[in-house]
Amino acid sequence: MLFLAPKDPRLNQISEKVPVDEIQSEPIQSLIEQMFDIAFGETRDYTRSILVGLAAPQIGIQKRIILVDLAATGIFTKDSKQNVPQIEAYINPEIIWRSEETLLWREGCFSTSRICGLVPRSARILVRAYDREGNQLEKEFHGYTARIFQHEIDHLNGARFPDRIEDDRHLHWVEEKELVEYRIEWANWQKTYPRQKWIKMKNGL
Repeated sequence: MLFLAPKDPRLNQISEKVPVDEIQSEPIQSLIEQMFDIAFGETRDYTRSILVGLAAPQIGIQKRIILVDLAATGIFTKDSKQNVPQIEAYINPEIIWRSEETLLWREGCFSTSRICGLVPRSARILVRAYDREGNQLEKEFHGYTARIFQHEIDHLNGARFPDRIEDDRHLHWVEEKELVEYRIEWANWQKTYPRQKWIKMKNGL
């Protein structure tokens, strides 16, 4: 299953909640498995993942389901080693509390092509959701994990990270061959992407 193209209008739509009594149904469990297949690749190598977060709308399914790697914090820093992924599924997630403290850090997305940028996010959040067994949970997250939750829940509400960027200088263009460099030099990146071009792309123009 492929990711929707950045211009696809479905990425701008608000996704539907999954009825609690349908969480353990075959269609929903099958969708979750498809999302895990994407996260770990066809080989299902659980020692490494292709991504740290995924929302069902990114693959064309307008359901409020996301995957989040709870072990992702710090894996892209210059001197750190990648942790073994701990990816979990969350159904109908909602942020019920946000800290006033925010952190500015880089983000990218399969749903924005080569557009990256610096996004302010709440440093800590409290999330309420259901797991794939239908159990309700409520948990606080911080740092990069909190950022992933905010990024993926935005997808459920038809928003993408460029919509959150407050300073046009922080909306960046990064060629594929530059990604490794960007992960180190993101704070000083000079290649910007015009906001109007992003708005046109988002609206399929």
